[in-house]
Formats: sequence, C-alpha cells, structure tokens
Amino acid sequence: MNLDDLRYFLAIAETGLLHRAAAQTGVSQPALTKAVRRLEAQVGVPLFERHAKGMRLTRYGEIFVRGAATMQLRYRETLDLIGELHSGELATVRVGTTPAAEPLVARTFVALQRARPALRIEMKIRLSDALFHALASSEVDAAVAPVPADVPAGLVVRPLSEDHVWIACRKGHRILRESKPLSAHSLARAAWVLPGQSVPVRQQIEALYRQLGLDAPSVQVESEYGSASGVFFILANTDLLGICNSQQRSIAERLGLRMVDVENAHWRRTIGLFTRQSGELSPLTETFVDHLRREALAVGNDG
Repeated sequence: MNLDDLRYFLAIAETGLLHRAAAQTGVSQPALTKAVRRLEAQVGVPLFERHAKGMRLTRYGEIFVRGAATMQLRYRETLDLIGELHSGELATVRVGTTPAAEPLVARTFVALQRARPALRIEMKIRLSDALFHALASSEVDAAVAPVPADVPAGLVVRPLSEDHVWIACRKGHRILRESKPLSAHSLARAAWVLPGQSVPVRQQIEALYRQLGLDAPSVQVESEYGSASGVFFILANTDLLGICNSQQRSIAERLGLRMVDVENAHWRRTIGLFTRQSGELSPLTETFVDHLRREALAVGNDG
C-alpha cells in the first residue's frame, strides 16, 4: 500500500473537497482521484461517495480512515526512531507548549543542550485545544499544558508541577497601597490585560467578579500571553492589571512587577505532560521528558 496514497486519502477525508485536498497536498485533483481508486481497488470496497458538494466517506471509509491515520503515525514514529539512531546527537525533539508553560520547556532545552550541544527542538506554542490537536495528529510528540477537567480521548497525562496564578501589576501601583489582603472590590475600577474568554484563568477572574456582584472586568488589552515579556512590559508601564504564573514569575519580577494579594483570588492548577496513548517516544524525547520533570520539580521547590 502506497504511503502517499494514504496521505492523499486522509487529506480528502479531512477536507471533503478535491480542490482543497489538492491545495493541501500539492498534487493535482486527477492524481488524488487515481490514488483513491488504487486504494479502493486494494480494499475492494468504495471509500467515498461522490456528490455535488464534494466527497463523503462511506461506512467502509470511516473505518479505513482510522487505520490509515494510525499507519501514517506509525510510519512517522518509525522514521523518527531510525533517524535518531542514524544521526545520534542530531535528532530532533518535537514538543508543544501553552504560553504559560513555555518558560519550563525553554529551561529544559537549555539544561539538556549543555550535555547535547547538537540537540534540536521544534517547539510549537499554542493554546490548549490547538495543542492537543497537534499532539493527536502527530505534529508534536509531547505537549506541556495545564491539565483540563477532561483529558482528550487518545491522550495520557503525567502531572509535572503545581502552578500558581497571581494577579500582577507594576511596582508603585495604587492597588499595592491599599490594606492587605485586598478586598476583590478593589478591582472594580481596574482595567486588565487578559487572555481570551475560552482560557480558564479568564473565566475564573470573570467568575470572581460575578461572585462579588461586579460588572465584568474591563479588558483593555486581550492577549494570549504568547510573549509574556511583551505583556509584562505593558503592565510595568501602565496601571493595567494582568496575570502571572509560577513559570513566569521570575521574568515578571525582573521587569519590576509585583504579585497582588487579593482575597478569593488565589488560583492553582496542575501542569502536565501529555503524550499519545498509542505510540512510543524516541529515546531522545524520553530523555527530554526526564529533564522536563527535573526542571518542573526545581520550580516547585523554589515556589
């Protein structure tokens, strides 16, 4: 069975349209049609139903797509293992992280790179939903992110550390001069730098405001905190409030930010390492994971 044919089949199954699959794979529509015909001849059943709006999987195709995705994944994992054995220190670690956990992944790379100077890393920085999709589709081999209430099917998680989230502001902010601990009512007049509404910490802050009978927080800058230093620069030079977690705290404090002690606004979450339930990590990725745990433990002890 031709691996390119499997790739073309999966592209058609994902898009449902030949012209989109052609653009995605870089081959012509007739070539895609021939690939589907070859596969259908091999399995002996139709994999797609053709209709005016595109291509729809048959019941046989729905079964075949799961097997094709698994075969493609196994092929990529096998190539990675062979590549590492062949190139030794030049192997690549493919890891994803949310913005909140990026400093942990970066420190891990620095620590491991001292022992393996030729180490390469492909790091994808995305929000949790997109990150889990990248992991499931084998775009990355491991992901570091806050642990959600429901772990996506097909993934397993290993806890790394407990993460704290604080409200942060510039040194000299008026809110720091108020009595301690602050009543959250002190936040009523504040403007914020916050992530989008799909992010759990934003939801927690909004829930706190509702609990206190306050209007929703005034968000002057909406940012996914993909560049923490950029957000922290804004906080250090304005009267806006923002958020900071354990991984980012040392960066924030170097920029002159302070953590705000606010009543009922102490949030904790678990940072975890996510991998696919099926599949095997390469030896180098396993080594990276071991260093990741050590770095996470070191942060936990410091906090």
